[in-house]
Amino acid sequence: MKFTFTPGLLFFLFTSSLLLTSCISKKKHLEAMAAYDSQVASLAQGLDSTAYIIRQLELELARTQGENNALLATQDKMQDRIISLDDEVERLQMESASRTENMDQRLQQCNDIIAARQARIDALIATLEQRNAAMNQLMIGLRDTLRQLDSTLYSIEADNGQLSISFQSEFLFYTGSTEKMHTAGRQALEWVSRTISLYPALDVLVIGHTDNSPLKRPSLDNKWEFSALRAASVVKLMAQRFELSPSRLTAAGKGEFAPRASNATPQGRALNERIEIRVFPSQERLIRDLRRALE
Repeated sequence: MKFTFTPGLLFFLFTSSLLLTSCISKKKHLEAMAAYDSQVASLAQGLDSTAYIIRQLELELARTQGENNALLATQDKMQDRIISLDDEVERLQMESASRTENMDQRLQQCNDIIAARQARIDALIATLEQRNAAMNQLMIGLRDTLRQLDSTLYSIEADNGQLSISFQSEFLFYTGSTEKMHTAGRQALEWVSRTISLYPALDVLVIGHTDNSPLKRPSLDNKWEFSALRAASVVKLMAQRFELSPSRLTAAGKGEFAPRASNATPQGRALNERIEIRVFPSQERLIRDLRRALE
């Protein structure tokens, strides 16, 4: 059992000790009582002070415990938040990996499409380059073939993917005739035909041209018709005598409407009186080859 010393008990013990030891005077008794009261007051003050301190400590402890509880609660919330963020990061990483994989697949598909299209473009370019190479080879062959002729009698030009060989009409035809040709002119047309026959993918257009002088053949209405008949005679000769396929040949007449020089001088009229042989890639064959390249 635990005993507690109260002020009354202290007073009893103090007075009992005085009575047991000796008899005292009233003055001493009063002094003793005053001393006792002072001690009691001091003890009471100390007790109050101690009680206040204890209370403050209890309040501080309660506040500290409250703060600890708040910190623990905050810590729990932060931990939950960290777990949630970890889950979100993991989800985003998985989503990013999935998107990256999808992007890689789409990129590969795009690369495959680009490669396929590039292959088709390369095939088209190769086809066109083969056509151009054929035209270049033909030009070289024609120049070598016609080199033995007087260069003033003919001309060879390349323009817009076509090759044009022009002969002066007086070198090919007798004056005023649409059919009768000079031997040298027929020979030149044979050389040209033999060279062109080496390139079956090329078509031939023969165009007759004239100057603007009056036509001296009353049987014909105009020089347009006259030039067309001369072109037709050249086509007939190239097909029947020089074995060019008729499907590759076309005849046309331009008359005086496509001059190369002024008709005011004899030299200009001589340049305008001509037979033009245009050689160019067959459009049907070109389309067919291009379609094959795209397959």
